[in-house]
Amino acid sequence: MPLGPANHSQFIRSIQKDEYYQTFLKNNSNEAYQTLAGSKRWLDWRKEIELLSDFVYYGLTTFSGYQTLGEEYVSIVQVDPSKRHIPSRARRGFFVLCHALLPYLLDKVLVCLENELDGGQESLSGVRRRQTTAGTWSLEAWLRRWMQTAVGLLSEPQRKACLPAMFVLRQGLTLLHQFHVALFYLTGSFYHLSKRMAGISYLHVMGRYSSDGTIRSSYRLLGALSLLQLVMTVCLQLNNFRQRQRARTEWKLYRKLRLKKKSFNWDLWETLVWSFFLTC
Repeated sequence: MPLGPANHSQFIRSIQKDEYYQTFLKNNSNEAYQTLAGSKRWLDWRKEIELLSDFVYYGLTTFSGYQTLGEEYVSIVQVDPSKRHIPSRARRGFFVLCHALLPYLLDKVLVCLENELDGGQESLSGVRRRQTTAGTWSLEAWLRRWMQTAVGLLSEPQRKACLPAMFVLRQGLTLLHQFHVALFYLTGSFYHLSKRMAGISYLHVMGRYSSDGTIRSSYRLLGALSLLQLVMTVCLQLNNFRQRQRARTEWKLYRKLRLKKKSFNWDLWETLVWSFFLTC
């Protein structure tokens, strides 16, 4: 069976098909859990249900050594960096963990860390509710205790300096994803960052789909436009960040001047009152 490198259109059709079936599985899982456990518990565990759905989908396909429904739809197969063998079970397992579990954990850690640095109580009620419904242990409660210990070691200036760093980190992750998609349009490989980390690429069965040079050129043009858009987005983000920092500095200076003015007026008023009583 002759094999050749997969092209852009096969990647995209495969991903769209996989996302369709994953969404179908998640919707049915959420509906079943909400019917059995109620809306309140479903609101507490909806992200974990979606994570479990992803594990089930990739566990029954990629980790088990089979094609996903999207890969089967366009007749592409996964291969390791040698392009001669299918990926090992360890490599496939690493991909599943990076693709499904890593974004979930990263989102949880960033949310808990931002709440602790900001000193807000946005997720405190949710954590307490999860503790009462899930027992004495939950991931949010454990992460919150760990973050409280870590943030408690920081001084107040360090904590204030970490808040802009968290904003930069979130924006950087979004820009990294956009850059990786643009790189996919230019090179035609590794649409998912997790597949790049695991070193999993694709070959397709030749004869069913023919590679079209015009299509590849169109995708390369799209990649160049995506990179241009990314550069413009970075420039706008940097400009907005500078404006926010300048506004914050000016607001602090304004508050200091206002407090000094109030203090001066109060001292003057106090002097006038005492002079009045002394003259009387």
